[in-house]
Amino acid sequence: MKWEPEAEALLKRVPFFVRKKVKKKVEEFVRARGEATVTRESMLAAREALRDKAAQAEKAFSVEGCFGISNCPNAVTSSEELLNHLEKILEEKELTSFLKEKIKGPLKHHHQFKVSLAECPNACSQVQIKDFALIGQAVLALSPERCSFCGECEKACEEKAVVISAAGPEIDKEKCLGCGACARVCETEAISIKEKGYRLLIGGKLGRHPQLAQEIKSFANEAETLEIFSKVLDFYKRHCQEGERLGAIIARLGFEQAIKEILG
Repeated sequence: MKWEPEAEALLKRVPFFVRKKVKKKVEEFVRARGEATVTRESMLAAREALRDKAAQAEKAFSVEGCFGISNCPNAVTSSEELLNHLEKILEEKELTSFLKEKIKGPLKHHHQFKVSLAECPNACSQVQIKDFALIGQAVLALSPERCSFCGECEKACEEKAVVISAAGPEIDKEKCLGCGACARVCETEAISIKEKGYRLLIGGKLGRHPQLAQEIKSFANEAETLEIFSKVLDFYKRHCQEGERLGAIIARLGFEQAIKEILG
C-alpha cells in the first residue's frame, strides 16, 4: 500500500519494536475504508480508532509465563501445563462476566486480574507487580559424605548461602532462594534437588498507588498452588468493588485479614 510522506513521518514516531505491527494495523484500517493510500488524515484516524480498541480487553484476566518455558538454563520448574490449569480455573470462575458486571464502562487492560509465573527466582516475568504470582524454586537435599570439596557450589551461589565446611556443604536457609544453581554444578550430588514447587505472592500492582506482591505461601506444590489460587479468586470476587485490583482490596482490608480468609 502507498504511504504519503506525511503519513510515513508519523509512522516513524512509533517505537521501532512495534512499528511493523502498527503499520500493518493502519493499512488494514485504511483498506477497510476503501482507500488505497495512507494519508496523514487516515493515519490520525487509524491512531484514534486503534487506541480505543487497544485499551479494551476481551478477557478479565491475563496469564503469562517467562522465558523459562523455552528451555532457559536457569529454570527450576517447567510449568506450561500448570499455566493452562490456572487459566482454566479463571474461566470456570467466570471472572470475565463477573468483572463486566462490576465495572461501569468497557472492560480495559488495567482492570484485568493478572497472573504471572517465573520458572526461577530471577523473576524475569515481573511477578512482583501481579495479582497472583508464582516463582519456581527447589528444595535442596544434602549428602555431605559425597562431597569432593571442589567448591563449585560456593562459586555458583549468588546469595552466598552455600559454605563448604570440614564436613561438606552447608546451606543457610535464610539466604537461600531455592534457585538450584548449586545442585546443577555438583557432579557428586552432595547437593541435589529433592522437590520442586512454587513460592506464591499476591496483591502486586502498579498505577496510582503501586505496591509489590506479598508472600502468601513460601513453598507449594502444584496441587497446593491450584487450591490456593482458587481460594484467592473466591476472596477477590467476595470483596471486589467496582473492578478494583486485588492489591487494593488487600490494602483496604489488611494483609493479615486477607491471609486469614484465604488460607483459613
